[in-house]
Amino acid sequence: MRPDRGQPVYTLKVASGLVGLSPRTIRLYEEAELLSPARTGGNQQRLYSEQDLQWLRCIRDMLHGEGLTVTAIRKLLDVIPCWEIRSCEAEVAETCRPHLRIPDMAAPRGASAPSPAAVTEDEEAEVLIKLIYGVQELGSVLPCSRCISAERVARRVALKYPDRVLVRKYDVMSAEAEELGVILSPTVLVNQELVAAGTGVSEERLQRIVQEHLAQADAEPGSSSTQGDDA
Repeated sequence: MRPDRGQPVYTLKVASGLVGLSPRTIRLYEEAELLSPARTGGNQQRLYSEQDLQWLRCIRDMLHGEGLTVTAIRKLLDVIPCWEIRSCEAEVAETCRPHLRIPDMAAPRGASAPSPAAVTEDEEAEVLIKLIYGVQELGSVLPCSRCISAERVARRVALKYPDRVLVRKYDVMSAEAEELGVILSPTVLVNQELVAAGTGVSEERLQRIVQEHLAQADAEPGSSSTQGDDA
């Protein structure tokens, strides 16, 4: 009988053979805090579950197929869950559940349908970066390396301005993308200003545009900075 997906049953050697990665590589992923396998016995032997194996395959694909680095994956996990990095469908995230053993992964947040709390955040944020991502193929949205790179840049910029700048993702088949008339991805907008369409954007350029919008917000009557100056 096939073991439960979350049950740790595979040794490092067996896991290595099943996913096509060397034991040393898997240990490096653990050192980078991308994975935390179960430990058993007095010698603390590593044991891996089906979920762990699925996540190892995802890491391998992101590194070799999408051009991310181990450091970049770890930084992205600090701000978004694994399935948003890979643009997985919700059903995939619910069934594979590899994230149960990913250390300190960000809390889940719907990408294409923000919760009421997220909508409130959008209203309070002074700058909203919108990212339209993915490639449409046979009725599905597939990930693209340029989209992942654009998101990484957008989130790095947003982290420099906590509570003032937010990033929202919408797939290329979403109502938001249709409303905007987007046919190329990635598309990046800052407060509805088109920044990039079908190409990436440099961190320096995006930060400069964000700063311009923040300056405009600060200059508006009633802004917190204006009130502070008046005082």
